[in-house]
Amino acid sequence: MKKSANKSAKKRANKPAAKSVKKSPANARDLYYVYGIVRDSFDATRAPAGLDDAAVTVATSDRIGALVSHVPESGYGPKIVEEKSADVAWLSPRAMAHDRVLTWAQEHGGVIPIPMFSLWRSQETLLRSLAEQGSELSRVFELMSGADEFGLRVYRRDAALLASIDDFDPEIAKLRREARAAPPGQRYLLETKLAEQAKGAVRAAGQRMAKKIFEELRVLSRDALARPLTPDAGRAPDATLVLNGAFLVDRKRLDEFRAAVGAHVRDYQPRGLAFDFTGPWPPYNFVSEGGAAALRSGDKSK
Repeated sequence: MKKSANKSAKKRANKPAAKSVKKSPANARDLYYVYGIVRDSFDATRAPAGLDDAAVTVATSDRIGALVSHVPESGYGPKIVEEKSADVAWLSPRAMAHDRVLTWAQEHGGVIPIPMFSLWRSQETLLRSLAEQGSELSRVFELMSGADEFGLRVYRRDAALLASIDDFDPEIAKLRREARAAPPGQRYLLETKLAEQAKGAVRAAGQRMAKKIFEELRVLSRDALARPLTPDAGRAPDATLVLNGAFLVDRKRLDEFRAAVGAHVRDYQPRGLAFDFTGPWPPYNFVSEGGAAALRSGDKSK
């Protein structure tokens, strides 16, 4: 689901969808699958297809709407979702469809993302949830308006960083000079000490650089989060994650923000850091209170 920071998803489904939900699903056993929250004036007529190529429509209540698709309870009931969520082959295309709809919505007016498999049994309960949370959701929209989320993961490459550690740690540089000037016996002891201290110095240098990068980019952002350092199975064994940042960037400052990221890459990559910059994304990490929990009080299928 990852995409480049310099490109946005451009593929669009050709299947049009109605702007708003006017009546209950044709099949009484259908569920309402919610992708995200939009303004009531949001136009979804050109929205991409959703889960299982279902049409995406807007259910509206006062100033707030929800991007929804009708899905069969036989395929998306709570027990079925729980059983199949561990099946990557089943989950992956649905996750991609969910993200595709949200990405398109973010590009065409803004959206508050809702977690996957948020389901309601009826239009009435969904609209009631929207009405109950309308004021809070409107407030979140004001906070998110005109901004996109970008991700920056920074990795420490120990071998490369160790080669330039003298530039970051004066004590290591001093110890290395002493080892080079020492007689053979003493040199061995100093080199052993140097090897041990260098490991800690590399970790400390990586943390200092990651903090500096995060703080300087946060100044250029509307909001920023240092997320947990979750290991990435796809990275090389010698690549250790030192920053997992999420940044909410005002579109008016996007060029400035990207230039700052590029400057950090040019400065730190030769010294032993690796960068993974992604976006733009819907503001997944900045709506956890107002978005992910926004409809929590609704009568969901589960």
